Amino acid sequence: MNRLFYFYPHCFLKSTDKEVLVYDTMSKLYIYLKASPLSKADRETFHMGFVKVSESLSDFVNLCLSNELGYFVEFERVHPFFKSRGVEFVTSLSKERKALGYNLHSHTNSLLREVTILLKNSKDDYSDEMCLQMEHPKFNNESINLDLILQQLSSFQYLENIIIAGEIEISELERTLVYAEDNNIRVVHRIMFDFFNYALELKLIDRYDIFSIELLVDNSVDTAKIEHLTQNKICVKAIVKTISDLQLFDRMKCVMYEPVLSRNHNNKDIISQMILSEDEILSTSKSIKDCIIADCVNPGIFGHLTIDNGGFVYVFGKRIASVFESDLSSIINLWVGQDNCLWYKTRGGKSKCKDCALQCLCPPISIYEELGLFENACTI
Repeated sequence: MNRLFYFYPHCFLKSTDKEVLVYDTMSKLYIYLKASPLSKADRETFHMGFVKVSESLSDFVNLCLSNELGYFVEFERVHPFFKSRGVEFVTSLSKERKALGYNLHSHTNSLLREVTILLKNSKDDYSDEMCLQMEHPKFNNESINLDLILQQLSSFQYLENIIIAGEIEISELERTLVYAEDNNIRVVHRIMFDFFNYALELKLIDRYDIFSIELLVDNSVDTAKIEHLTQNKICVKAIVKTISDLQLFDRMKCVMYEPVLSRNHNNKDIISQMILSEDEILSTSKSIKDCIIADCVNPGIFGHLTIDNGGFVYVFGKRIASVFESDLSSIINLWVGQDNCLWYKTRGGKSKCKDCALQCLCPPISIYEELGLFENACTI
């Protein structure tokens, strides 16, 4: 009699050349072994959702059974049918490109979900690299023709969010809101507190359901002035550069933190608050869907682009092309077919992470790593 151990469908399974993880996305119980007992043949069936019970796997199987991660199936001759796990693609960019020799714009246009447009910034307090981390315009006195960008965005029917970052005339902001409301797109205005037009923007919040505000504040702000601003459609983001900044804003309710690192001073203390330990990663609550998505794309930036006030298109601070040299639809169409497309950069493709079985539970690759401000998001 042959025996198989089947893992429950809600368990996320990950194995690398060195490690193995079985993670129950419902109970949060897990088995994580840094010395994988799986052979090459075992790994093939493991990815399908089961392993054949053998002497070499008895300890591993018993651990999984004791944690209620699966069950036994016995058979004599005919192997029971079991549908392979994972995502099945009816079509994909690679299949389309192989069949046609190129990708249709209608297909690649559907990938864009969010755009950040960088405008004017009169506050010369942050380096260009720090502005990249905040996705806020660097110090400048010029704004892009916003109407030109909105005209190009009309091709993207699945666009969900437009983030306007920087200073903008109220009349121009309202024109953007009218366009967005007509196209069922949410608009966020990301603005430094010093340049926030309180009275006029609050009127726009009341007038447009699709509009919200993201206020960036630093340690120079009078905290009493912003505590009463936190409401459903106003998000206050505190720029945190040091531990003392963290302690200052920790006393405030409903404030999100925006860590900003600088090469000009020691970031060790603040980085220690950003880096996760093995236990923190394993205590993460993730659905089976989230785990599978993290195995395929970078969920932190997938479908997101940044356009600066010079018309250049960026992802994670890396320039792709200019909207003045090619339209945005063509830029995306060409870029997603390239090996360097950051939307598809996962921890499994990063040399420091590829052997770790926790890669899909870890946060996605961040701009801090892409800029070389720290090496990894964990201490493992």
